[in-house]
Amino acid sequence: MSDRQPSGEGRTRATVLDNPRWVNALFGSTNWAWLWLMVRVWLGVRWVEAGWHKTREEAWTGGGMAVKGFWERVVAIPEQGRPPIAYDWYREFLEFLLRNELHGVFGVLIAYGEVLVGVAFIVGAFSGIAAFGGVLMNWSFMLAGTASANPVLGIVGLAVMVAWKTAGWWGADRIILPCVGAPWSRGALFGGGRLSVEGGTDAGTGWQVEQWARMLVATAIAVAALGGLDGVLQIGAFALATLLAALTGTGVRFFAKR
Repeated sequence: MSDRQPSGEGRTRATVLDNPRWVNALFGSTNWAWLWLMVRVWLGVRWVEAGWHKTREEAWTGGGMAVKGFWERVVAIPEQGRPPIAYDWYREFLEFLLRNELHGVFGVLIAYGEVLVGVAFIVGAFSGIAAFGGVLMNWSFMLAGTASANPVLGIVGLAVMVAWKTAGWWGADRIILPCVGAPWSRGALFGGGRLSVEGGTDAGTGWQVEQWARMLVATAIAVAALGGLDGVLQIGAFALATLLAALTGTGVRFFAKR
């Protein structure tokens, strides 16, 4: 199949290839927004846990000595074996930051940045931007030779970036995105049109209230499970939260009438 088509006078135009239906559904349909709610909550709790203790430690927010020590370790080239950093340009970048004593600034940025990314995920505010910020930090740590949980968090964060239009549907983005818009499409606050929702809705006030109440309960259970439980209890509680979110997101009604 040719990727170009004739358009007259010797000029060609590119052919736009359609995505599979499941890709459009998973990353662009509000029917699957309940899944991204659970993914967001999982990511959010992980980021808050990673950053919260840093905000209360002098080594991070009181001078950045933890960052300085980390940078000094990873830029060092051992006499034998491979260095932690595989790319010279990134080693030179960290050495530049060390020479200019910017570890204090980056200590604060990392500590509070991780918490802010986590909170944004949990409440669903600017989910795509939060995902980009999280992936950027994952990428930075991995370039420095640190794996830990960064590969998993980074891959999941990339998925949220792709699903940015619906990832925050059950969250603050339901209000924020239509008002703010995107760089290529102004929102209502900037003189543009409001977001067009696929398929509209037949939900009355009662059903809308029930949906939001159930989603808030599912979110609270998921946050409590991930932040305060371990082992089987954590898995079971998070599974319960996911089931409640799935039933709500797919339109199963408990109380409200159509």
